[in-house]
Amino acid sequence: MSKKISVGFVNTQKTAGRSSKIPVVLRLQNRSKLPVANMIIEIEYYNTLDGDKNTMKINTPLYPDDVQYLTLHVSAKHYGTVRMNIKRCRIVDMLKLFKIRVSTDAASRLFGESTFTIVPDYIPIENNIANYAEMGLETDDYSKTSKGDDPSEIFDIHEYHDGDKINRIHWKLTAKQDKTMVKDYSLPISNSIVLMADLHLDTNTDDYMLVYDTLVEAIASISYYLIENDTPHKVVWYDKKKDLSEVVNVTDEESARLLISLLLQASVYDEPDLSMINYINEPERYKCGHLMYFSPAYNSNLSGVMNDNDLAFRYSYMLITNKKKDDVINDEFAEVVNVTAKHVAESIQEICL
Repeated sequence: MSKKISVGFVNTQKTAGRSSKIPVVLRLQNRSKLPVANMIIEIEYYNTLDGDKNTMKINTPLYPDDVQYLTLHVSAKHYGTVRMNIKRCRIVDMLKLFKIRVSTDAASRLFGESTFTIVPDYIPIENNIANYAEMGLETDDYSKTSKGDDPSEIFDIHEYHDGDKINRIHWKLTAKQDKTMVKDYSLPISNSIVLMADLHLDTNTDDYMLVYDTLVEAIASISYYLIENDTPHKVVWYDKKKDLSEVVNVTDEESARLLISLLLQASVYDEPDLSMINYINEPERYKCGHLMYFSPAYNSNLSGVMNDNDLAFRYSYMLITNKKKDDVINDEFAEVVNVTAKHVAESIQEICL
């Protein structure tokens, strides 16, 4: 009889916020003519970041020659990828004297695992964004909403208004339309801001997952805010498995979502500042307007290393902490900002991006 019973997940991959209740659907099929009084399904689940495994048990009857669907509503405390797999299924008689293990067939193996990714909730911020266009940073990106003075790209063409410059008149179009038409040049937008994530976490502390959440939340919030304000930027971290710096160009909402997906898949490591060390050693890197370094540990020598390697015009050391700190760290080359868990917007509200 056990060979005629199959169990599997219907939805094998989902994305949700941390505050959401995620519906996970199990499909149970009994192809035999006999009912099952009670079947025990053991489901193992864990966050891939810490690997801390938990188990839940489900008890349900199965009707003969029938397909049933069970919906579980689950949630997660921390960001990252959560894996659920069907660990074991057993049939139990009404008196609970006998237990028969349900065999794993090809279908069960195929649908026996479900993953869902917990992504950061959007935290609204209203920081000032500095204009780095005058710093000579090379770019191929131009503003979609604001005109500028770069004649290599045309932003818009419109009929002449008082105050328009004579040298902006589009003479060919003016001759064709028998009215004066004027060109608006484009505003170049350089990838002038770099957000760098140091994924070094001390797993021996009780709050390291909270620190991780805060780091991801801060980067996601700033990245989304920059895109809302038409400001392309780069996000960098060290990929331990590939042994290289991972660089994501964030130019729109789609690439912002891709960034979060890739960042949540990245593995953490024990040694601090690997992101910065590997970035400095990359053969191709460029000077940016503002480098924001997100790290759970402060290294007093690091900002000097950044400055010596001429990585940016400005440096911000975003120190991720689990509790508020009143002390102010004075750094010769970088502005040090304490980014506190559960108070991200408040922590960064004064900094000019």
